[in-house]
Amino acid sequence: MPMANARQEQRNEPWKDPGATPYVRIDKVTKKFGDFVAVDDVTLNIYRGEIFCLLGGSGCGKTTLLRMMLDSHPRICCGPESSVFRRRALDPDALADRFGLARPDVHTIHDSAESRPAFIEAFAALCLQASDKARWAEKTPRNISRIGAIFHFFPDARFVHVLREGRDVACSLRTHPRNKVVDGKLVPLDTWKSLAGCARRWRDDIECSRPWWSDPRFHTLRYEDLVRQPESVLRRLMAFLGEPWDDAMLAHGGGASTRDVTRFAQNPEAIGAVNASSIGRWERDLDAKDRRIFKRIAGPLLVELGYARDNDW
Repeated sequence: MPMANARQEQRNEPWKDPGATPYVRIDKVTKKFGDFVAVDDVTLNIYRGEIFCLLGGSGCGKTTLLRMMLDSHPRICCGPESSVFRRRALDPDALADRFGLARPDVHTIHDSAESRPAFIEAFAALCLQASDKARWAEKTPRNISRIGAIFHFFPDARFVHVLREGRDVACSLRTHPRNKVVDGKLVPLDTWKSLAGCARRWRDDIECSRPWWSDPRFHTLRYEDLVRQPESVLRRLMAFLGEPWDDAMLAHGGGASTRDVTRFAQNPEAIGAVNASSIGRWERDLDAKDRRIFKRIAGPLLVELGYARDNDW
């Protein structure tokens, strides 16, 4: 029995095996915004068979994991959120500073562009020139509400939707403060206090994407699968994008790729502790009243997406 228990522990905790080789390695990752250090020298090893996830509320950097993996690919430049597809005025100085570009260069394309799509094309070209890469990716989450416009102006674009369990999203939105970095300083925003509002946000965002689910230019990956099975998820993603696989995507953060990681500023809580407790967090955090609220607003969608067998939970 002691031997069996030891073997079971080794299978469940591969990081305790001195002979185990990390499946994914994040090595000395640092992210800065001016003088503000968002992520400071993070090193992380993930082993085959290990269940893990990145802790963090909405807007605190969960998609940054995918962004950094993509940006580690030798052909893909995936920077921080630019919001260039959103219906609001652009700030050339802020864009230049966020992407590590020269302000005069961004002002030039901003002032000369005849339309927003023309500016986006020129801005993407500027990012590619600076990174010496071939394809540009943009990760603003609110692009989910602009899919139609994106495909209208850029019919050859590819859209990647990162889907996460709605109840976990609601817990995260409700309890975690939302922040942004302004002039190198962390500025708090409003927090989503209402569970009903959080549930509606998750439901409405997904419904925005529904018309595009069968479109060959649209690809959905589940956050839970990305953190549990990164290689298989990323290989499917590369096939969707028509790009060759590169092992650097599983060892991002070290070597030459550090250039992009350190230059591209993102939320100061971009990477949290690795802990499986983030998946299924709703089971601990949602009381009976909360569950009734979520079921009423988004329960059927939760079942449809396979996150619940029925509405009796």
